[in-house]
Amino acid sequence: MAAMIARYQILECVCTTAGSHLYHIRCLQDGTPALLKVPITKHTLPAQWSRFQREYDALQSQDIPGLIKSIALVNDNGQPAMVLEHVAGESLESVLNRRRLDLPTCVRLASELAGILAGLHAAHIIHRDIRPVNFMLDTQQQLRLPDLSLAAFDMQEVAMPGNDLPGDWAYVSPEQTGRMHRPLDYRTDFYSLGITLYRMLTGRLPFAAGDPLEWTHCHIARSPPSPRDSAPEVPQPVSDIVMRLLAKLPEDRYQSARGLQADLDRCLAQWQTSGRIESFPLGLYDVSDYFHIPHKLYGRDQETAALHAAFRRMAATGQPALVTVSGYSGIGKSSLVHELQRPIVHERGYFISGKFDQYQRDIPYATITQAFRELVQQLLAESEARIAGWRQQMQAAVGANGRLIVEVLPQVELIIGPQAPVPALPPTEAQHRLRMVFRQFIAVFTSNEHPLVLFLDDLQWIDAASLTLIEHLLTHPDTRYLLLIGAYRDNEVGAAHPLVTSIDAIRQGGAAVTDIGLAPLAVAHLNQLMADTLHAPPVSCEPLTRMVCERTEGNPFFFTQFLDALHTEGLLQHDAQHRAWQWDLDQIKAKDFADNVVDLMVGKLRQLPAHAQEALQLAACLGNKFDLRHLALVSGQAEVEQHLAAAMRERLIVRTDGSGKFLHDRIQQAAYSLIPEEQRTEVHLRIGRVLLAGMAADELAAHLFDVANQFNRGAALLAERDEKAQVAAIDLRAGRKAKASAAYASACTYLAAGMALLDDSDWACRYELIFSLWLERAECEFLSGNFEVAELLIAELLLRSASKTDKAAAYHLQVEICEVKSENRRAVDNALKCLRLFDIEMSAQPSRGQVQAEYEKLGQNLGERTIESLIDLPLMSNPEML
Repeated sequence: MAAMIARYQILECVCTTAGSHLYHIRCLQDGTPALLKVPITKHTLPAQWSRFQREYDALQSQDIPGLIKSIALVNDNGQPAMVLEHVAGESLESVLNRRRLDLPTCVRLASELAGILAGLHAAHIIHRDIRPVNFMLDTQQQLRLPDLSLAAFDMQEVAMPGNDLPGDWAYVSPEQTGRMHRPLDYRTDFYSLGITLYRMLTGRLPFAAGDPLEWTHCHIARSPPSPRDSAPEVPQPVSDIVMRLLAKLPEDRYQSARGLQADLDRCLAQWQTSGRIESFPLGLYDVSDYFHIPHKLYGRDQETAALHAAFRRMAATGQPALVTVSGYSGIGKSSLVHELQRPIVHERGYFISGKFDQYQRDIPYATITQAFRELVQQLLAESEARIAGWRQQMQAAVGANGRLIVEVLPQVELIIGPQAPVPALPPTEAQHRLRMVFRQFIAVFTSNEHPLVLFLDDLQWIDAASLTLIEHLLTHPDTRYLLLIGAYRDNEVGAAHPLVTSIDAIRQGGAAVTDIGLAPLAVAHLNQLMADTLHAPPVSCEPLTRMVCERTEGNPFFFTQFLDALHTEGLLQHDAQHRAWQWDLDQIKAKDFADNVVDLMVGKLRQLPAHAQEALQLAACLGNKFDLRHLALVSGQAEVEQHLAAAMRERLIVRTDGSGKFLHDRIQQAAYSLIPEEQRTEVHLRIGRVLLAGMAADELAAHLFDVANQFNRGAALLAERDEKAQVAAIDLRAGRKAKASAAYASACTYLAAGMALLDDSDWACRYELIFSLWLERAECEFLSGNFEVAELLIAELLLRSASKTDKAAAYHLQVEICEVKSENRRAVDNALKCLRLFDIEMSAQPSRGQVQAEYEKLGQNLGERTIESLIDLPLMSNPEML
């Protein structure tokens, strides 16, 4: 430590904040006192160094009352340390551990804290970790803030909470738990401030819990006793302020730190004047300067009740159930489903979700595995003891077949460890085995203690393998405590869509099915959304609401995007003097806006900087959810995350844990449409080439379908024969991987794409590759029920086969097809033709004596085992059954 800060002498440890140790130090040169901030972790990774640097820059540059300024940044052998201006005092945590603060001190400190937050928020900083351990109380009894270690330094960037949840579980907001499906904004700080003020006033926390799941349940589903209930001496207005801060939804909390501070100062003034605090209307000055469209659900009470009823019924009976939510794009299907989060958490259940991609329809099980990947990540964030419990349950469930789960869900290997290969089975048996293992794996997470809700969005784009698996899960008698919610665009799902057939089969199989259809919102509901957005009386908003409603036909997503466009264009402006939003209806009517949501989104995207548009175009090619490292790779820009910042500020995408995600598929569609149609093939081909060149073997194996899809969408521009063969080999691998997962329709797609890249001349120079493609495709077409296509391929194989064993493989498949079609005579003929390749002659109609002789020979070869133990006796007495 002394070597790290050679010019300073350490005097004593002041406290430990969320991410650092804080020391009193003295400059050896002139004796000047200061503070030293040293990260808790001894080995600092580059990303941590970068964050420490950003914290240093923010503490140095921001002139916010109460914020302790940084003076110098020191680096010693890769370990950073930060010198701060001198403040004598101790942490607020230490004070609260030692004694209970009196009421006026609590209110005064809360006002100071609100003032610090007002300064941070004005500088576009979200603290994200408000709690006593991160504040100092100086010798003048003033609050000082030395820690921004977990802060977000651009509050306009929409971000979802990651796996490494910030701060202490006791102080995190509901949206920070990751279970609310909401991006974080500055109002998360108000909830944590509410927890802090509750503890200051009552001497205790509002909740008590022992693990992350229990804390999540408290913050999302439980209402705390009010401070006045816990400590009767707390005046009602102060108690009400705390409860407003602790609202579960950000829209129901204070909307500005200044509005909160105004109410606290009024309480303090009353106390200082009269020694008491009388009730008064809260939030008179609480109007946010920021334009926020509420994430609340409007006008869906009946549909919400139906959804909750389906969940309660499943949780009470254990019987699996399906809920379908249908309606046009942007009608609010996903928003409705996510309203189920609180009752799920209340029942200690799990909620996981996946979204089918309009541009990635051939990746088998991709969306289901995406959902369970989310669940595995939740499990990995739990304690080691709980992970050990999950490991034991998973290993017992999958047994010797764990490799099948790891193949489709590699993250499971982090819990159960490497798995041995499974024995090969004929395709039909392999398909049954996969479904059985997946069902047993899911059963680990479905119990009366922890029911599971699986939400699959955009079912209109579902792949055949996923649809079959869903049908199997919901109709199998062993499936328990599973609610599957599927959302789809009903205008894209006609009577002939496979989804309709599967839903009918699920209903016929005995599973409870609830169908919820969403219609456009009524003007009254949209007007309430408008009023909540603009913090204005509903009556004054109605003319504007009706005008916007006419343009958007009551579609909630289009409506909110239109509102956002009005704000971006300056047609909705905040009047700071009157603390109100203002608009001119005639100006809005005169403005030429797009008539549909895609064109509106395209217009919004075109206003972004060129590098942001280019990044979004490539991201749209990668999928609705995309890996940021892959995006950097294909864009050739290491700073691609900075390029996306503008899109995040415009609430077009969110970022979490190394990945990005379009907030709506219409945004992805709009971004993709920015690529000129004649250039899209070239873009996909370039992406495929870059991904292939930039991936190691294990990463390519994990992202094989992604790479194959990019090449296949760019295949028309492939010219070099060697590269065509290389891509065909990738398609062969993808086809085999899909086949191994019993996703035969998807396998056919990849194998057909590979075949299309080769021609007749390749039978001579790339025989093994082309033969494998033809044979695998023939088998997958057969397993998909496409017998005619399979037989045409087999006929070609029989003509082209270069060896007896290859021709035998084609004959074997032909015999299987004949058996399934009950063409027994033809099956025998093909089998005999195959045997003749190896100089084995057999009669198609053997005599009884010939059959008896063969049985006797077999019996001799079996030794002590009898033929009767292996073959039914009736077969011996009736040779025609052979």
